[in-house]
Amino acid sequence: MNGWVEDALRDAIDFLAKSRRNDLASDLNRILKAVNFDDLEIMRSSAADQIAGEIVESETIAELTDTLKRMARMMNFGHCTLLLVAENSSANFTTKVITTYPEEWINLYVNRRYYFVDPVVQASKTRVQSFYWDSLPSSGTVVRSFWSEAEAHGVGSSGYTLPITTERGDMLALSISSMQGVESFRETLAFHESDLFNLGVFLAEAFCRLAAEHRPASYNPTDEQLLVLQAISRGVEEADLEGWAYQYGSYSTLRRSICSLFHTKTLAQAAVLAARIGLLDNAPLTKADILAASEKVACGLVAPSSVASLRRLVSGRNLAMPTETGVLMAV
Repeated sequence: MNGWVEDALRDAIDFLAKSRRNDLASDLNRILKAVNFDDLEIMRSSAADQIAGEIVESETIAELTDTLKRMARMMNFGHCTLLLVAENSSANFTTKVITTYPEEWINLYVNRRYYFVDPVVQASKTRVQSFYWDSLPSSGTVVRSFWSEAEAHGVGSSGYTLPITTERGDMLALSISSMQGVESFRETLAFHESDLFNLGVFLAEAFCRLAAEHRPASYNPTDEQLLVLQAISRGVEEADLEGWAYQYGSYSTLRRSICSLFHTKTLAQAAVLAARIGLLDNAPLTKADILAASEKVACGLVAPSSVASLRRLVSGRNLAMPTETGVLMAV
Protein backbone atom coordinates (compact mmCIF):
# COMPACT_ATOMS: atom_id res chain seq x y z
CA MET A 1 0.00 0.00 0.00
CA ASN A 2 2.81 2.42 -0.83
CA GLY A 3 1.70 3.19 -4.38
CA TRP A 4 2.02 6.89 -3.64
CA VAL A 5 5.81 6.47 -3.32
CA GLU A 6 6.06 4.89 -6.76
CA ASP A 7 3.76 7.53 -8.26
CA ALA A 8 5.84 10.32 -6.69
CA LEU A 9 9.05 8.88 -8.14
CA ARG A 10 7.54 8.56 -11.62
CA ASP A 11 6.26 12.14 -11.49
CA ALA A 12 9.72 13.31 -10.42
CA ILE A 13 11.34 11.38 -13.27
CA ASP A 14 8.94 12.93 -15.80
CA PHE A 15 9.57 16.42 -14.41
CA LEU A 16 13.35 16.01 -14.55
CA ALA A 17 13.19 14.65 -18.09
CA LYS A 18 11.12 17.63 -19.22
CA SER A 19 13.60 19.92 -17.47
CA ARG A 20 16.42 18.24 -19.43
CA ARG A 21 17.96 16.82 -16.29
CA ASN A 22 18.30 13.43 -17.88
CA ASP A 23 21.15 12.43 -15.58
CA LEU A 24 18.98 12.79 -12.46
CA ALA A 25 16.00 11.26 -14.24
CA SER A 26 18.15 8.26 -15.13
CA ASP A 27 19.35 7.90 -11.51
CA LEU A 28 15.82 7.99 -10.13
CA ASN A 29 14.67 5.51 -12.76
CA ARG A 30 17.34 3.05 -11.62
CA ILE A 31 16.21 3.51 -8.03
CA LEU A 32 12.60 3.00 -9.09
CA LYS A 33 13.43 -0.35 -10.68
CA ALA A 34 15.50 -1.52 -7.69
CA VAL A 35 12.95 -0.75 -4.96
CA ASN A 36 10.47 -3.37 -3.74
CA PHE A 37 7.55 -1.14 -2.82
CA ASP A 38 5.72 -3.95 -1.03
CA ASP A 39 8.42 -3.96 1.65
CA LEU A 40 8.30 -0.21 2.27
CA GLU A 41 6.60 1.15 5.39
CA ILE A 42 6.80 4.84 4.61
CA MET A 43 3.98 7.06 5.79
CA ARG A 44 2.80 9.74 3.44
CA SER A 45 2.77 12.39 6.17
CA SER A 46 4.93 13.11 9.20
CA ALA A 47 1.77 13.27 11.30
CA ALA A 48 1.00 9.66 10.36
CA ASP A 49 4.54 8.71 11.39
CA GLN A 50 3.90 10.24 14.80
CA ILE A 51 0.57 8.40 15.15
CA ALA A 52 2.32 5.13 14.29
CA GLY A 53 4.82 5.74 17.08
CA GLU A 54 2.03 6.45 19.57
CA ILE A 55 0.24 3.24 18.58
CA VAL A 56 3.32 1.11 19.10
CA GLU A 57 4.11 2.78 22.43
CA SER A 58 0.55 2.52 23.83
CA GLU A 59 0.54 0.73 27.18
CA THR A 60 -3.21 0.58 27.84
CA ILE A 61 -6.32 0.13 25.75
CA ALA A 62 -7.44 3.63 26.85
CA GLU A 63 -4.25 5.14 25.41
CA LEU A 64 -4.84 3.29 22.15
CA THR A 65 -8.40 4.64 21.98
CA ASP A 66 -7.14 8.22 22.45
CA THR A 67 -4.63 7.66 19.65
CA LEU A 68 -7.46 6.40 17.43
CA LYS A 69 -9.23 9.72 17.98
CA ARG A 70 -6.13 11.70 17.05
CA MET A 71 -5.73 9.58 13.92
CA ALA A 72 -9.29 10.37 12.81
CA ARG A 73 -8.69 14.09 13.29
CA MET A 74 -5.33 13.97 11.52
CA MET A 75 -6.94 12.40 8.43
CA ASN A 76 -9.96 14.73 8.59
CA PHE A 77 -12.48 11.94 9.19
CA GLY A 78 -15.47 12.18 11.50
CA HIS A 79 -15.02 8.94 13.40
CA CYS A 80 -12.90 5.81 13.53
CA THR A 81 -13.68 2.35 14.93
CA LEU A 82 -11.71 -0.85 15.38
CA LEU A 83 -13.98 -3.89 15.76
CA LEU A 84 -13.06 -7.43 16.75
CA VAL A 85 -14.87 -9.61 14.19
CA ALA A 86 -13.55 -13.06 15.21
CA GLU A 87 -11.00 -14.02 17.83
CA ASN A 88 -8.43 -16.76 17.89
CA SER A 89 -9.36 -19.55 20.32
CA SER A 90 -6.22 -18.90 22.35
CA ALA A 91 -7.23 -15.30 23.11
CA ASN A 92 -9.64 -13.84 25.64
CA PHE A 93 -10.60 -10.29 24.66
CA THR A 94 -11.79 -8.10 27.49
CA THR A 95 -12.60 -5.31 25.02
CA LYS A 96 -14.22 -5.99 21.64
CA VAL A 97 -14.44 -2.49 20.16
CA ILE A 98 -12.62 0.82 20.45
CA THR A 99 -14.26 3.82 18.83
CA THR A 100 -14.57 7.58 18.69
CA TYR A 101 -18.38 7.46 18.40
CA PRO A 102 -20.34 9.62 20.89
CA GLU A 103 -21.66 7.93 24.03
CA GLU A 104 -25.27 8.64 23.07
CA TRP A 105 -24.91 6.73 19.79
CA ILE A 106 -23.13 3.82 21.50
CA ASN A 107 -25.98 3.47 24.02
CA LEU A 108 -28.59 3.59 21.28
CA TYR A 109 -26.63 1.09 19.18
CA VAL A 110 -26.45 -1.40 22.05
CA ASN A 111 -30.00 -0.94 23.34
CA ARG A 112 -31.56 -1.39 19.90
CA ARG A 113 -29.34 -4.37 19.06
CA TYR A 114 -28.10 -2.65 15.91
CA TYR A 115 -25.10 -4.97 15.87
CA PHE A 116 -27.30 -7.62 14.23
CA VAL A 117 -28.52 -5.34 11.43
CA ASP A 118 -25.51 -3.06 10.95
CA PRO A 119 -24.54 -3.62 7.27
CA VAL A 120 -20.91 -2.71 8.01
CA VAL A 121 -20.60 -5.37 10.73
CA GLN A 122 -22.30 -8.03 8.60
CA ALA A 123 -20.05 -7.29 5.62
CA SER A 124 -16.96 -7.36 7.84
CA LYS A 125 -17.74 -10.96 8.80
CA THR A 126 -17.42 -12.24 5.25
CA ARG A 127 -15.27 -9.82 3.23
CA VAL A 128 -11.50 -9.88 3.01
CA GLN A 129 -11.15 -6.83 0.77
CA SER A 130 -11.77 -3.21 1.80
CA PHE A 131 -15.14 -1.71 0.91
CA TYR A 132 -16.99 1.60 0.82
CA TRP A 133 -20.21 1.85 2.78
CA ASP A 134 -22.18 3.21 -0.16
CA SER A 135 -21.74 -0.23 -1.79
CA LEU A 136 -23.66 -1.91 1.04
CA PRO A 137 -27.40 -2.75 0.90
CA SER A 138 -29.64 -0.06 2.37
CA SER A 139 -33.08 -1.53 1.76
CA GLY A 140 -35.43 -2.58 4.51
CA THR A 141 -37.13 -0.52 7.20
CA VAL A 142 -34.73 -1.50 9.99
CA VAL A 143 -31.59 -0.83 7.94
CA ARG A 144 -32.91 2.54 6.74
CA SER A 145 -33.74 3.43 10.34
CA PHE A 146 -30.21 2.43 11.37
CA TRP A 147 -28.55 4.70 8.77
CA SER A 148 -30.90 7.56 9.64
CA GLU A 149 -30.16 7.28 13.37
CA ALA A 150 -26.43 7.02 12.71
CA GLU A 151 -26.39 10.19 10.64
CA ALA A 152 -28.48 12.02 13.25
CA HIS A 153 -25.74 11.23 15.79
CA GLY A 154 -22.89 12.46 13.60
CA VAL A 155 -21.93 9.09 12.14
CA GLY A 156 -21.99 9.90 8.45
CA SER A 157 -23.11 7.37 5.86
CA SER A 158 -19.89 8.01 3.93
CA GLY A 159 -17.53 5.36 5.18
CA TYR A 160 -14.82 2.85 4.42
CA THR A 161 -13.85 -0.41 6.13
CA LEU A 162 -10.56 -2.27 6.00
CA PRO A 163 -10.68 -5.95 7.14
CA ILE A 164 -7.46 -7.03 8.89
CA THR A 165 -6.28 -10.50 9.91
CA THR A 166 -3.44 -10.58 12.42
CA GLU A 167 -0.56 -13.04 12.40
CA ARG A 168 -2.24 -14.89 15.27
CA GLY A 169 -5.44 -15.29 13.30
CA ASP A 170 -7.68 -12.68 14.93
CA MET A 171 -9.99 -10.92 12.47
CA LEU A 172 -10.64 -7.19 12.91
CA ALA A 173 -12.21 -4.39 10.90
CA LEU A 174 -10.99 -0.79 10.88
CA SER A 175 -13.72 1.65 9.81
CA ILE A 176 -13.72 5.38 9.17
CA SER A 177 -16.78 7.54 8.61
CA SER A 178 -17.51 11.09 7.63
CA MET A 179 -20.35 13.53 7.13
CA GLN A 180 -18.78 14.52 3.80
CA GLY A 181 -20.48 13.67 0.55
CA VAL A 182 -19.49 10.43 -1.13
CA GLU A 183 -17.21 11.97 -3.75
CA SER A 184 -15.52 14.36 -1.34
CA PHE A 185 -14.99 11.53 1.12
CA ARG A 186 -13.37 9.33 -1.51
CA GLU A 187 -11.00 12.13 -2.50
CA THR A 188 -9.95 12.59 1.12
CA LEU A 189 -9.45 8.86 1.55
CA ALA A 190 -7.40 8.55 -1.65
CA PHE A 191 -4.70 10.73 -0.12
CA HIS A 192 -4.63 8.84 3.21
CA GLU A 193 -5.39 5.28 2.05
CA SER A 194 -1.81 3.97 2.18
CA ASP A 195 -1.25 5.50 5.63
CA LEU A 196 -4.58 4.10 6.80
CA PHE A 197 -3.54 0.61 5.71
CA ASN A 198 -0.20 0.75 7.55
CA LEU A 199 -1.69 2.34 10.67
CA GLY A 200 -4.48 -0.25 10.58
CA VAL A 201 -1.96 -3.08 10.82
CA PHE A 202 -0.23 -1.36 13.75
CA LEU A 203 -3.60 -0.75 15.44
CA ALA A 204 -4.71 -4.36 15.07
CA GLU A 205 -1.52 -5.77 16.56
CA ALA A 206 -1.56 -3.25 19.43
CA PHE A 207 -5.25 -3.93 20.10
CA CYS A 208 -4.67 -7.69 20.32
CA ARG A 209 -1.74 -7.10 22.66
CA LEU A 210 -3.62 -4.75 25.00
CA ALA A 211 -7.21 -6.02 24.86
CA ALA A 212 -6.63 -9.77 25.00
CA GLU A 213 -5.25 -12.11 27.59
CA HIS A 214 -3.55 -15.26 26.34
CA ARG A 215 -5.39 -18.49 27.04
CA PRO A 216 -3.64 -21.81 27.56
CA ALA A 217 -3.74 -24.33 24.73
CA SER A 218 -5.70 -26.81 26.84
CA TYR A 219 -7.72 -26.91 30.05
CA ASN A 220 -8.15 -29.54 32.75
CA PRO A 221 -11.15 -28.50 34.84
CA THR A 222 -12.25 -30.65 37.76
CA ASP A 223 -15.59 -32.46 37.77
CA GLU A 224 -17.05 -29.87 40.12
CA GLN A 225 -15.89 -27.02 37.90
CA LEU A 226 -17.50 -28.72 34.90
CA LEU A 227 -20.73 -29.21 36.85
CA VAL A 228 -20.92 -25.51 37.64
CA LEU A 229 -20.12 -24.51 34.05
CA GLN A 230 -22.73 -26.91 32.73
CA ALA A 231 -25.29 -25.52 35.15
CA ILE A 232 -24.54 -21.95 34.06
CA SER A 233 -24.90 -22.96 30.40
CA ARG A 234 -28.36 -24.36 31.22
CA GLY A 235 -29.52 -21.17 32.88
CA VAL A 236 -29.12 -22.07 36.54
CA GLU A 237 -28.87 -18.89 38.63
CA GLU A 238 -25.74 -18.27 40.68
CA ALA A 239 -27.93 -17.79 43.75
CA ASP A 240 -29.06 -21.41 43.36
CA LEU A 241 -25.50 -22.60 42.80
CA GLU A 242 -24.47 -21.10 46.11
CA GLY A 243 -26.81 -23.52 47.86
CA TRP A 244 -25.32 -26.62 46.28
CA ALA A 245 -23.09 -28.94 48.30
CA TYR A 246 -19.52 -29.12 47.02
CA GLN A 247 -16.90 -31.68 47.86
CA TYR A 248 -13.98 -29.26 47.83
CA GLY A 249 -14.41 -25.76 49.22
CA SER A 250 -17.23 -23.25 48.92
CA TYR A 251 -19.02 -21.97 45.84
CA SER A 252 -17.15 -18.65 45.93
CA THR A 253 -13.83 -20.52 45.96
CA LEU A 254 -14.97 -22.66 43.05
CA ARG A 255 -16.12 -19.60 41.11
CA ARG A 256 -12.77 -17.87 41.55
CA SER A 257 -10.90 -20.99 40.49
CA ILE A 258 -12.99 -21.30 37.31
CA CYS A 259 -12.46 -17.68 36.30
CA SER A 260 -8.75 -18.03 37.01
CA LEU A 261 -8.50 -21.21 34.93
CA PHE A 262 -10.29 -19.74 31.90
CA HIS A 263 -8.87 -16.20 32.28
CA THR A 264 -12.35 -14.65 32.35
CA LYS A 265 -14.10 -12.09 34.53
CA THR A 266 -17.38 -13.97 34.95
CA LEU A 267 -18.67 -17.53 35.08
CA ALA A 268 -20.87 -16.82 32.06
CA GLN A 269 -17.80 -16.00 29.96
CA ALA A 270 -16.10 -19.17 31.18
CA ALA A 271 -19.18 -21.24 30.32
CA VAL A 272 -19.30 -19.81 26.80
CA LEU A 273 -15.64 -20.63 26.28
CA ALA A 274 -16.03 -24.13 27.73
CA ALA A 275 -18.96 -24.81 25.41
CA ARG A 276 -17.07 -23.41 22.42
CA ILE A 277 -14.14 -25.77 22.85
CA GLY A 278 -16.31 -28.78 23.65
CA LEU A 279 -15.53 -29.23 27.34
CA LEU A 280 -19.18 -29.42 28.34
CA ASP A 281 -19.66 -32.46 26.12
CA ASN A 282 -17.72 -34.44 28.73
CA ALA A 283 -19.34 -32.94 31.81
CA PRO A 284 -20.30 -35.51 34.50
CA LEU A 285 -23.91 -36.49 35.05
CA THR A 286 -26.00 -34.55 37.51
CA LYS A 287 -29.20 -35.54 39.29
CA ALA A 288 -31.13 -33.46 36.76
CA ASP A 289 -29.82 -35.71 33.97
CA ILE A 290 -31.33 -38.86 35.50
CA LEU A 291 -34.99 -39.83 35.61
CA ALA A 292 -35.92 -42.79 37.80
CA ALA A 293 -39.05 -44.88 37.38
CA SER A 294 -41.86 -43.93 39.73
CA GLU A 295 -42.99 -46.42 42.35
CA LYS A 296 -46.58 -45.26 41.92
CA VAL A 297 -48.90 -46.87 39.38
CA ALA A 298 -49.79 -44.30 36.76
CA CYS A 299 -53.37 -43.92 35.62
CA GLY A 300 -54.58 -43.31 32.11
CA LEU A 301 -51.68 -45.03 30.36
CA VAL A 302 -51.75 -45.21 26.58
CA ALA A 303 -52.25 -48.75 25.33
CA PRO A 304 -49.08 -50.32 24.02
CA SER A 305 -48.64 -50.55 20.28
CA SER A 306 -49.25 -53.82 18.54
CA VAL A 307 -46.36 -55.76 17.06
CA ALA A 308 -47.51 -54.72 13.58
CA SER A 309 -47.45 -51.04 14.59
CA LEU A 310 -43.96 -51.38 15.98
CA ARG A 311 -42.81 -53.02 12.77
CA ARG A 312 -44.11 -50.07 10.75
CA LEU A 313 -42.47 -47.60 13.16
CA VAL A 314 -39.02 -49.06 12.65
CA SER A 315 -39.49 -49.88 8.99
CA GLY A 316 -36.30 -49.36 7.08
CA ARG A 317 -34.08 -49.82 10.12
CA ASN A 318 -31.78 -52.79 10.58
CA LEU A 319 -33.41 -53.95 13.81
CA ALA A 320 -34.67 -57.27 15.09
CA MET A 321 -38.30 -57.41 16.17
CA PRO A 322 -39.98 -60.06 18.34
CA THR A 323 -42.67 -62.10 16.60
CA GLU A 324 -45.89 -63.08 18.25
CA THR A 325 -44.31 -66.44 18.99
CA GLY A 326 -41.35 -64.80 20.64
CA VAL A 327 -38.86 -65.65 17.85
CA LEU A 328 -36.69 -62.75 16.62
CA MET A 329 -37.15 -61.71 13.03
CA ALA A 330 -35.35 -59.06 10.97
CA VAL A 331 -37.30 -56.05 9.86
